[in-house]
Amino acid sequence: MKLGNIEAAAGEKAYGFFKTGESHGRFPVHIPLHIVNGAQAGPTLVVQAGASGLEIEPSLILPHVVNELDPGAVKGTLIMVPLMNTSGFEFARVNSVFDDKHLNRIGRGDAGGSVSEQLVAAYYQAAIAQADALLDIRTGSQWSYHQFVGVHDEGDVESSKALAIALGLPQVVLGNEAYNSMAQEAARDGKAVAVAFIGGGPGLRDYRDQDLGRMRNAMLNAMRHLGMLEGGLESDVESVAVIQEHSVIRPAGERGFTFMNKRLRGQQVNAGDVIGYVRHPFSGDTVERITAPRGGIMVHAGASWPVPPENEILAIIGDLVEEIEIG
Repeated sequence: MKLGNIEAAAGEKAYGFFKTGESHGRFPVHIPLHIVNGAQAGPTLVVQAGASGLEIEPSLILPHVVNELDPGAVKGTLIMVPLMNTSGFEFARVNSVFDDKHLNRIGRGDAGGSVSEQLVAAYYQAAIAQADALLDIRTGSQWSYHQFVGVHDEGDVESSKALAIALGLPQVVLGNEAYNSMAQEAARDGKAVAVAFIGGGPGLRDYRDQDLGRMRNAMLNAMRHLGMLEGGLESDVESVAVIQEHSVIRPAGERGFTFMNKRLRGQQVNAGDVIGYVRHPFSGDTVERITAPRGGIMVHAGASWPVPPENEILAIIGDLVEEIEIG
């Protein structure tokens, strides 16, 4: 397996920087990348994280998991990117510093486009296009906190759903929003695709061990599900709720401090129930009550910081499809 100048023979690991192009000043633009090439033939799994420069939690755990893997016990190939948006990370920004674009909002990129579009195009063609499955790990940056897996309504939905359930997170959400991401393009290409939203917001401070443990489980469970590793699935939950998304709630325009009722996550709510409110920052008055547009189950996702950007998700609601025991 070779990507750029990073090469791992059967039964070997490799780590390096996959060059995708050059900056405007002709400095090289790279993606840090690990390859675990199993001793036996099998599927290719891409695990990627850090498309936003603020989604740093996966880089705290996933390289350690790669270091622990024995290529002799692996069937197939693992390609793992712990933090894709290195320029955003360097400058504490969501978007790429090169052109102010979000790496997960430009589809499969454009080889003749801007620096970020070239980066995604080179990476997509070299890694994702060659893979059988993609696990995209996202966090809520500093504005929100998540614990669910999204599945797009495109491509081989059943294979993607099966992969998502195997990750062992509390909820699998069908009908994951389309936002022109690499994962959405991979689903359209017929690959098994799961988008795991884990952590963010207060997670790095308050729930770090649980979040990092769930990221670890997600990657290893994906490999087990695909037959790349022996052993049973590992999870800290007993069952996974499969939910069909029907409502995504975002800020309506009222400015102030936004507080969501986190106790309702995973619970049934009715249409019209108050699930949060916006408070004026100087008078203390409640200027908006945020209500559920339809009844359903609240997904483990939404705002945690009281001043979220305009397009940030405040809550997701959907209908329970089934409950699946993990084991």
